[in-house]
Amino acid sequence: MPQKNTFACLAMLLAFGGSSAVAQEPEESAREAAEAEFRSADERVAPQQGAGGIAFERILTSPENVPLNLAYARERIAAGDLKEGAAAIERILLIRPELHDVRVLYGLVLYRMGMYDRARFELEKALESSELAETVRAEAEVYLTRIKREQRATRGSLTITAGMEYDQNRNQAPSSGQLLFLNIPIDAEGRNGDAAYIVSAAGRIVHDLGSQNGHTLHGEAAYFRSDKVEVDNLDLDAGNVAIGGTWNFGRFSITPRARAALIYLDGEDYLRTLGGELEILMRVRPDLRTYLVFRGDDEDFRATPDFLSSPLRSGARLSLRPGVQWFYSPTTSLRVEGLAMDKNAVADFETLRRYGAFAQHSWLLGRGAFSLISGWAERSDYEGPDAFVSPTITREEWLYRGRVAFGAPISFFLKGAPKGVSDINIIAQYEYETVDSNLLNFDYDTHKVSLVFTKRFSF
Repeated sequence: MPQKNTFACLAMLLAFGGSSAVAQEPEESAREAAEAEFRSADERVAPQQGAGGIAFERILTSPENVPLNLAYARERIAAGDLKEGAAAIERILLIRPELHDVRVLYGLVLYRMGMYDRARFELEKALESSELAETVRAEAEVYLTRIKREQRATRGSLTITAGMEYDQNRNQAPSSGQLLFLNIPIDAEGRNGDAAYIVSAAGRIVHDLGSQNGHTLHGEAAYFRSDKVEVDNLDLDAGNVAIGGTWNFGRFSITPRARAALIYLDGEDYLRTLGGELEILMRVRPDLRTYLVFRGDDEDFRATPDFLSSPLRSGARLSLRPGVQWFYSPTTSLRVEGLAMDKNAVADFETLRRYGAFAQHSWLLGRGAFSLISGWAERSDYEGPDAFVSPTITREEWLYRGRVAFGAPISFFLKGAPKGVSDINIIAQYEYETVDSNLLNFDYDTHKVSLVFTKRFSF
């Protein structure tokens, strides 16, 4: 049973640092996953003018009413209609150019729209004034720093994560209390709940090729460590690297990547993978995008003192993941993804076909807080029977998983937190997993909880 638990961990780690289409684990910084879905404000649908509390007709009849225009601008920005909000602020600045706090707001809106040159000009002009309140000045300086970073040809980020997790059934003990050996039911080891200390570091570098379409090259590297409190043979170290690029062609973008990974169990060389993927993304509408990800890996499992039969898992793994993502409001998103996977291993009882579906709801709650609600359903059919388990039964099973995560920066809870720690994210997660298998050995369920802290550095 420990080998099966390990395989669940490997599935997570092989996706670590993957494409945006992959659902991220909490130690990969779930907040980045949520924010990434909303980072392109100009790719979201803009509500119709006048929707909300202030009718656009009132603005037309009172173009010189600064408080009314400012209220309308804030309303449109809150609704996600950045273009109309920016237009309203422009009208205000034409009448009252000395309103430097309004100019800062204009710069922030332009930044969210990706118009960095104009945003930089407006923020620098506002900062020339000595009349800005300190809080407004500080915010303007923060965004000006972000703009300068975004305008660099080469930029990068590093995310550090640390925390703890607890798995109620770490050894995936069968729900029946029995397992099969040569088709004979015998008593199984009971559930072994175990905690683990987890730490990870994930870095990414992006280089803008200087083209009008925004083509980029990028590299990623990640390290993950899970140190079990009791089950030491499942102590896990994993590292991977990926290099690739993104080429944009109107509504389409193509992202090829090459990947390599090393995984150690209890300090022993356990798995080496080499492969790549190709992601094709299409922006159907400003609020709707579809994607298709092809991935192939050659998995080389190594024998370790605890897992001598691991090389039987070696072989090629191919997968196809079609998906769709819908931004149905400025702060909420729904992603649905399918899976078709083919694993050709040395042994027939490790060779399998897998089909499944994944759905995730993301919600930005304000002030940096977010929630993620996810669900999985996967069907696995194996090629042949494992003679040591059952010479007559070929393994078939369904896996179901549900997950809820909530995260927020420390500043969400402590408004006066020092600047160096205020942006550290606290992420709490609960997960339930169950497997319905035709073999007693693999039929189990478990509850998992985790609490991690993440901090992101940009350079």
